[in-house]
Parts: sequence; structure tokens; C-alpha cells
Amino acid sequence: MKRIFLFLLSLLVLFAIIVRLSANSRSAGSTKENWGSFTPDKTYSYDEKYYALQSVYEDEFGSRIIKVTVYSSGTDEVIAEFSPARARDFWGICWESDTYNIWTQSADIGIFCYVYQDGAWIRDEDAKRPPDIVSKYD
Repeated sequence: MKRIFLFLLSLLVLFAIIVRLSANSRSAGSTKENWGSFTPDKTYSYDEKYYALQSVYEDEFGSRIIKVTVYSSGTDEVIAEFSPARARDFWGICWESDTYNIWTQSADIGIFCYVYQDGAWIRDEDAKRPPDIVSKYD
């Protein structure tokens, strides 16, 4: 009986170690060293008026595409949505530090700004990235 108890206890400890290591490796994947200023996680505007989440959907051709959804922090109401790139090459989003502009980072198409205009986020091909926004590739 004592052997069975020790065996089960050993399995439980091993399982706990595996779960802990798995959680650590997931959280390490979203560090600044790996993502720069960008994140795959929920992220808030500078004044926390809005937050943005990214998700993945499959388009009509079977490609996995990123969808960025912007919400009002006070009501959780969807304010806007846009699709910046394929999921396979996407490396996150970030807000400018003093505006509602959102930057996206993708391995194949680069870094782009979605400028806030009249309640929508519109891609600005000519926007200059602020120096405080660090790319995964910098």
C-alpha cells in the first residue's frame, strides 16, 4: 500500500512540474525579447479607454487570418475590427504611447500602423514608427 501511495505521489509531483514548466515556456514566449513592443495578448490604449484582442479566423480560401477587435473598456462593446495579416506570420499588436493608433507586426509584410479616424482604424501606409515601438526584428 505504501508503494502505491509513493508511486501516485511521484506521478502527482511530476505532473505539477510539467504543468509549471509548460506555463513558464508559454509566458516566456511573450517577453519583449521575443515580441518587442508587440503582444499576442489583450492590450490597452494609453488611457485604457480601449483594449484590443487578436483572434484567428479562416477565410473563404482556407487561410488563417488575424482579426484585431477593439473594445470599449467601460462597456466591452465592440468598437471596430480589422484584419491586418495571415496568422502564420503575425507577431502581435501594440498601441502608440499617446494616441489610439495601433501597430501590427508580421514577418512577411512588415510593420504597419492603423490610424484611429472617426471610430475606425485605417491602415496608413506612410506612417512613421515611433522610436519607442520596438520590432521583434530590431
